Amino acid sequence: MKLSICVPARDQVHTGFTRSLCNLTNRLTKQNVDFNLHIVCGSVIIESRTALVKEALENNATHTLWLDSDMHFPANVFDKLHEHQKDIVAAQYSTRYAPYRTVAFTDCENADNRLDASFGLHKIWAVGMGCMLVNTDVYNNLPKPWFDHKYNKRLDTFSGEDIYFCNQAMHHGYEVWIDASIELAHFGTKANIL
Repeated sequence: MKLSICVPARDQVHTGFTRSLCNLTNRLTKQNVDFNLHIVCGSVIIESRTALVKEALENNATHTLWLDSDMHFPANVFDKLHEHQKDIVAAQYSTRYAPYRTVAFTDCENADNRLDASFGLHKIWAVGMGCMLVNTDVYNNLPKPWFDHKYNKRLDTFSGEDIYFCNQAMHHGYEVWIDASIELAHFGTKANIL
């Protein structure tokens, strides 16, 4: 097992994120987990995520742990996600702004259908990548682009690169899971825990 912690960032990260990251890396070090930390700064998220995957693959990582720079997470988040032994598994968190709703989607036809659970492991359609563990075999088996913004003509809106990734994975035989028991905060207008 070799872990790449992948952080797409703009020009700054939250203090709460930095504290969470330090606690996580201290724990991984004590557990003798082989890991690298990759941070790519940029304003185009699909380019940042793509560059991070390339760095992880160049480092022969077996897994990527995606952590957005506006997240607060427990030090044992990797342990909790990894114990599920899933190719794609995420932790649940809320949107950054009101109305606060989970970013775990259960229906590709209706973005208003979201996971309504506060514990347990659930198979879903798509989820934000603010805290997600991915087996690197997934990237090797998906065609590029791994990330993109997709226009939804019916709703006259765009979906995010994380939703695109989950949808591509699903169409290539991968399941997307979420552990609703892990408590995260998403820093926006206020740090919110579901």
